Amino acid sequence: MSELSRLTGVGPKRLKAFEASGLLTLRDLVYYLPRRYVDRTRITPIDSLKEGMDAFFPAHIESADSIGTRLVVHVRDETGGIELVFFRGLHFLKQRLRPGKRISVAGPVTYFHDFQIAHPEWEELDEDQEPRGGMLPVYPMTEEMEEARIDHKLVRRLALETLEQFSFSDPLSPDEKNFLQLRSEIEALKILHAPTSLDLVATAFSEIKVRELWPLSLKREVARRERLNRGRVFTAHPETEQAAHSALPFSLTKGQEEVLQSIHTALETQGQFFGLLHGDVGSGKTAVALLAAIRVMAAGAQAVLLAPTEILVEQHFRSTAAVLKAAGFESALLSASTPADERTRILEKLKDGSLPFVVGTHSLLSSGVVFKELRLVLIDEQHRFGVEQRAALSAKGIEPHVLYLSATPIPRTLAQSLYGDLDVLTLAEKPAGRLPVKTRRVPAEKEKEMLEFLFRETQNGNQVYWVVPRITPPLSPPLEGGNKMDNETESIAAIDSAVKRLRNVGKWRVEAVHGRIPSQERERILSSFRKGEIHALVATTVIEVGVDVPGANLMVVESADRFGLAQLHQLRGRTGRGQSQAWCFLLAPLNGWPEETEERLREFASTEDGFRIAEMDLQRRGAGSLDGTRQSGFGLLRFVDLLEDSELIREMRSKAAEWMHAQ
Repeated sequence: MSELSRLTGVGPKRLKAFEASGLLTLRDLVYYLPRRYVDRTRITPIDSLKEGMDAFFPAHIESADSIGTRLVVHVRDETGGIELVFFRGLHFLKQRLRPGKRISVAGPVTYFHDFQIAHPEWEELDEDQEPRGGMLPVYPMTEEMEEARIDHKLVRRLALETLEQFSFSDPLSPDEKNFLQLRSEIEALKILHAPTSLDLVATAFSEIKVRELWPLSLKREVARRERLNRGRVFTAHPETEQAAHSALPFSLTKGQEEVLQSIHTALETQGQFFGLLHGDVGSGKTAVALLAAIRVMAAGAQAVLLAPTEILVEQHFRSTAAVLKAAGFESALLSASTPADERTRILEKLKDGSLPFVVGTHSLLSSGVVFKELRLVLIDEQHRFGVEQRAALSAKGIEPHVLYLSATPIPRTLAQSLYGDLDVLTLAEKPAGRLPVKTRRVPAEKEKEMLEFLFRETQNGNQVYWVVPRITPPLSPPLEGGNKMDNETESIAAIDSAVKRLRNVGKWRVEAVHGRIPSQERERILSSFRKGEIHALVATTVIEVGVDVPGANLMVVESADRFGLAQLHQLRGRTGRGQSQAWCFLLAPLNGWPEETEERLREFASTEDGFRIAEMDLQRRGAGSLDGTRQSGFGLLRFVDLLEDSELIREMRSKAAEWMHAQ
């Protein structure tokens, strides 16, 4: 039996409505906090109402009519009239809101043909009764609650009675409350359910956030302190490191030098290092990570670089081999395509420690891969790996230092960085001469014009990526309004359709590549594309990472709503790698996108900042469970906003360190 059945006025129907709304216990009820407050200390006559104003006034009901799926109620006071519009609980409301009744009305004024108030708060009044003033809470109301005749007044009464009649054990000790300068939990909740001013509301709600953050902050501080006693120290080996520097095909930027120095400082300090190296696509993250690995290998330990696709690991292997060889180190590539005898050789050398560096895909996670002394784990495009996969690779090492590389930190990682689990290192500099990619949304009726533009550009030496949703569902959830692509036939049909449409434009070479093409054939096509022999490459997200073609400065993404924002950012990063202006076109379906999706794509098109895109993802998806493995949803935090409350989060991290130091 639910605890809420102990409350007066909560019968079976209301109990069922509360349960459907997620309220199962008395603590659930008292923490069902108002979403806003109505200031009913001042009455505004109807003829003085303006759009956006939070109205409060008494009025008589003139009429109440059902119009389609709405209930439209006309009310009037001595100065004029206005419409009240309701969309839920219509049967119940029509029984209550009868012509002739006097009610008080509260809610924001909007304008649609004329002034109106949608779903206002209301209360019946006697003819001579004054509207009840004060700061009145407005709670989130579900349809089930409205159908069960649960209104804001009832929720407030039940919450206050619960706080008065039942005892709640404060989870914080008196010393903790004193240290954090908090009032009692019950006192803060009473203020939120029955405030006398908005200033008190702000203070009490801030205290609720502190209470929510405190246990998590303490747990994070414990983990941080434990790491201080782990991890091997790695000091400089100037001769070896200089040889690696000299073998690079370019000089490090000032930003790369500064980030590398930060990593070296961490490696020279006792404690296990966990870092996130963030920078736009092509900003040189891999070079910095490789030079960090050189220091570890120079001390006789091993390092590993995990990447999500064969294309990317092959590129990493090609681009790092010369630098490693110049510094005196052997390297190897391990993937599903590695021949059996070569795989056996690699595994033996990893186990006896004679192979200091390996680049690989998920194949590195198999139980047969054993290291002698793995001390540095590098994870590229870390948003493509699950929490368990990252942990599984780290578990193969001896208290390894860990560095994540990403152009777009996933929301979960962004949240962790706010809590101090990760040292965030940012490469803000753009490579010399790099121009911002211009991103445009293209309606379906403009596709022909876009195709003609692409064709003209390729006749002047440019190249095109044309991206369709990949065969397997994307790891990142689609934007709102999108559907996951999980049907192979449908995906292949989309590729074939795009190839046919492009070939119909004119005489240019159009080819296709996707994850189901044998690796040898795929590499042949990509090699031709790199050489400029192919004008347009139709592809799935197989080209999301690892394809570096400076001559390809044009991209079209079909069904952009089916891709996560991180994926779109990575895809767009395939362009703009030369000195020319790059373009990314997001092609809309025939019926367009839902309004919310349109807004998100518009916002995405307005920025190339990876952290900003991660924030957009965070607002949409949530940070996931910071202690567990789930990477979407809002996890442990109900009241703290990871973006708006970032300063409070940092403050609580400092408070936790101060508290534990004093114990």
